[in-house]
Amino acid sequence: MDFRLSAEEEALRQRVEEFVRAELVPLEPEFADAPDIFDGSRWKSRVKSSADPEIRRYLALMEGLEKKAEAAGLWHLDVPRQYGGMEVSNVALIAVTEELEKSAIPFELGNHVSNILYSCKGEQIDKYLWPCIRGEKTSAFGLSEPASGADPSMMQTTATPDGDYFVINGTKMFPTFADVADFVQLFARLPGTAGREGVTCFLIDTGTPGYRIARSIATIGGTEPCELVFEDCRVHKSQVLGEIGNGWALNQAWLGARRFQVGIRAHGKSQRVLRVVRELVRHEPARAGQIAATAGRFLGEIEALRALTYVGAWKADQKMDVRSEAANVKLFATELLHRIIDFALEVAGQSGLRKNHVLARAFRHARATRIVEGPSEIQRHIIQRALFREGAAALELT
Repeated sequence: MDFRLSAEEEALRQRVEEFVRAELVPLEPEFADAPDIFDGSRWKSRVKSSADPEIRRYLALMEGLEKKAEAAGLWHLDVPRQYGGMEVSNVALIAVTEELEKSAIPFELGNHVSNILYSCKGEQIDKYLWPCIRGEKTSAFGLSEPASGADPSMMQTTATPDGDYFVINGTKMFPTFADVADFVQLFARLPGTAGREGVTCFLIDTGTPGYRIARSIATIGGTEPCELVFEDCRVHKSQVLGEIGNGWALNQAWLGARRFQVGIRAHGKSQRVLRVVRELVRHEPARAGQIAATAGRFLGEIEALRALTYVGAWKADQKMDVRSEAANVKLFATELLHRIIDFALEVAGQSGLRKNHVLARAFRHARATRIVEGPSEIQRHIIQRALFREGAAALELT
């Protein structure tokens, strides 16, 4: 395995490194008390219509950074070249994200575009894909349900064929930003199917009759996902993303890409938390030695996480099946980050429990990452299934 970047990719990484040092780090004091909504991706969808002067101030700062990044040629790194992007490799994208995580400001180089939207075809490209790339539209991801929880193979939302249409009925839980999205990527199953079979993805515009947002749900992570209800919602067959019955593969493609990003972001956040710990005990020599020993043990795990993430990204570039690797990264990254922040809170003591303390905020977000996009139990199940599958294959060869 060779994780070295090409000359072009290394030059890109260096430009991002300079951008972080020159533009992001100096603004960190400004964002110390920023609202939680700025801690995640797609913050613009939530705040673009806000009249709150404080929100508008942060919005102006972020939009200014976006313009500088675009001017520096650091935009849409993961967008295919045919759509005007740079289409960097997975390894290069991980390297760039690693540089971005050296700043406490949650900044992304490009508008958030769901990777499965590149399956758009015909009129879908102009209606959904291009507007998302340009930042004119945003989408929500409708997968989880009240009864199926973290196992989408048990989804109950149905899409019943009716001539040139599908009639959709069901409920989706926790799609983030659905209340401000222009459309939802909705997963439903064909009648008479079970498990992974018959799952189909639809692009459904907000405001379509039969589709309503039942409520927003405030969470400890600062986001406000929604409950979506579909009651005899008629969707034309032209709104199918990809192929009918191929929704499970799209779902896995989306989750896999997200899990490697989770890994490298957790790597950066873990390092930042340990820097906070160092500052907390800098003037307390009586505690510093023991705390430094514990922090040192975490450093080895942090570097292991980095290596695990790069291995998975390299395999993805080789078009290998990386479901197990992605699950490993998601599990290791989120569990490790949670343990490190828990340790930091112990060091900080009661002061770290203040709602707006950097560690309290980090703890809330870290705990949420162990659940969203597949909780730890599901990741363990994926890993175990791959292990037994590989073991069975090995036995067949002996």
